[in-house]
Amino acid sequence: MLRLFPIFCIVFIVIYLLPLGSRPIVTPDESRYGAIPAEMLATGEFVAPRLNGIRYFEKPVLGYWAIAASQAVFGKNSWSIRLPSALSMGFAALCIVLFTRRLKLRPEVGWLAALIYLTMLGVVIGGGVAILDAMFTGAVTGAIVFFYMAWTARTDASKVGWLSLFGGFCGLAFLIKGFLGLAIPCIVIAPFLLWMWRWRDIFLLPWIPMLIAAIVIAPWGIAVHLADGDYWHYFFWVEHIHRFTGGEEAQHPEPFWFFGPVLLACAVPWTFALVLVVAGLGRRSIREPWLRYTLCWLVIPFIFFSISSGKLPTYILPCMPAVAILFAVGLIERFEHRSDKRTLKAMIPAGILMVIGALAMVEWAFGFVDDTPWGEAGAWRFGLIGAGFFAWAVLDLMAISTNRPTRRVLIMALSPVLMFAFVPLLLPTNWMGGYKAPEAFLIEHGDIMKDPNTLVISDSHLMHAVNWFYDRYDVVIFGGPGEVAWGIEGQPDRLVDAPALLELISSQASERPVALLLRDTEWMQHILAHPSLPPVQDYDVERDIGLAVFVPASTPS
Repeated sequence: MLRLFPIFCIVFIVIYLLPLGSRPIVTPDESRYGAIPAEMLATGEFVAPRLNGIRYFEKPVLGYWAIAASQAVFGKNSWSIRLPSALSMGFAALCIVLFTRRLKLRPEVGWLAALIYLTMLGVVIGGGVAILDAMFTGAVTGAIVFFYMAWTARTDASKVGWLSLFGGFCGLAFLIKGFLGLAIPCIVIAPFLLWMWRWRDIFLLPWIPMLIAAIVIAPWGIAVHLADGDYWHYFFWVEHIHRFTGGEEAQHPEPFWFFGPVLLACAVPWTFALVLVVAGLGRRSIREPWLRYTLCWLVIPFIFFSISSGKLPTYILPCMPAVAILFAVGLIERFEHRSDKRTLKAMIPAGILMVIGALAMVEWAFGFVDDTPWGEAGAWRFGLIGAGFFAWAVLDLMAISTNRPTRRVLIMALSPVLMFAFVPLLLPTNWMGGYKAPEAFLIEHGDIMKDPNTLVISDSHLMHAVNWFYDRYDVVIFGGPGEVAWGIEGQPDRLVDAPALLELISSQASERPVALLLRDTEWMQHILAHPSLPPVQDYDVERDIGLAVFVPASTPS
C-alpha cells in the first residue's frame, strides 16, 4: 500500500489530469456535454435538460450536474468539462482494488490490476473525453463491486451497508444513463448467483438495494415528470426500447461482432499479452467465486451490448475493469510458473519500440519529412514520440529482467505511461480544425456572434459548438433538426428550411446582424448566390465550415 498507492496517484495525475486541457473541444459530443450543463448554469433550469433552449431528454441529469459543478468550480473550459470523466475512471480503478481485497490473492494484485486498467487505451481515451459513458462506467463498477462485497460480507451489519451502497450506485448509474444503470448490474449478478447455485439470493438480496435505488432516483424522477410530463414516455420508449431493438430511432447500427475488435483495441497495449494471460488463468480453478463473478462481469454485458442494434466503442467501457482484473491475475500466475525472461523472443517488443523511437528522434534532429502532421512549427513532437517509445522500451527490458512476478507486471504497467501522457499533444493539428474542432475558427468571430442582438442561424452539426463557445442558446436551426427532432416539435420558429431561411435573412438583416454558420460550404455558396439576399458584409471559410454575416447598412462591417 505504501509503495503502490503513490505510484497509482502519480500515474493517474500524469495520464488523466495533466493532459485534460491540452487539446481543443471536439464536436458534437464534447460541445454537447459542455453546452447542456453550461445552459443549466445560465438559466437555473437543472431538472429538465435543454440543448439550445430545446427539450433534450436523451439522458437523465446526473452527468450534466457533474459537469456543471466542475464548470462552476473550475470555469468554463475544456479541462473542467472532462474532469468528471477522468475522476470516474480513477474511482473505477479504486473499486478494482477494493474488489481484490476480498479475494485469496496477493495483496499487490489489486493495485496492479488498477494500474493495468489505467493504462488501457480505451480507458485512457474514455477518461480524457467529456462523455457520459465514463461516468456511467464509474457508477456501474461501484455497483458491481459493492454487491460482491455484500455477498461475501461476514456480518449482517456489513452486508446491509454494502447492499445499501450497491443500491445507491445503481441509482446513480440510472441518473447518468437511464435503465442501463439497473440492467447491467442485474445481468451480471443474477447469472453469477445461478452459477453458484445460490438462486435463493436472487429473491432475498434485492430488497434493500431496490429501496435505496428508488430513494436516489425518486426526487429527480418526480420533479422531471412535474416539469414535463412527456419525459418518461420519450425516455423509456424512444431512448431505450426503440434504440435497443433497432426501431426508427436506432442510432449507430453495427454488426453483432462489432465489439470483438473494439474490446481488443480498448485493451491495447495489454492485448499483446493475451496469450500469457490465458495461460496464467488456466492455472486457476473455475470454481473460485471471484473468477466466476469476473467472467460474468466481462462476458454477459459484452453479449448484451452486442445484441443491441446501436453500438459505439465507448459502450464497452463497463467491461474493462473485469478485463484488467483477469489480466493482472493471469500475468502474475504465468510469470510465477514460467518467466520467459531474458530470451531473445521476449526482447523483440522492446527492440521494435526502440527502432520506432530512434526513427522519431532522427526525424526530429534532421527533418526529412517536409509535411509533418503538425506543420513546420510542430516537428518538435517527434522528440516526444522518440522519448515516449524509448522510455517504454527501457522499462520493457527492465520488466523481463526481474525475477519477481508482481514487480514485472508493475514495470509493464509503467512502461506506456509517458507515451499515454503525450498522446493529446501528438494529435495531428490538421485534424484539430474544421467541423470536428472549430474552436479557433469560432473564437475568431466571437464579437459579433456573442452579441445578443445578432440572429444566429446554424445547421444542427454546429449548433452545439455555437451554444458552447458563444453562450448562445437561441440558435435557429437550418435544415434537419438532428438530435433535437423530438424536442423541437411545438417550436416551429426554431427550425427553417431553405425558402424560410431566405425570407428570414431578408427580413431580419435590415434590422440587426444575421450570422449564418453551415458545415456544408457548397450549400452556403448556393444560398449566398440567391438574388433576394442582401450583400454579405463578412464571409469566412475554413475547410468544412462557412460563416456569412449580414449587417444592416447603417452598421459598420
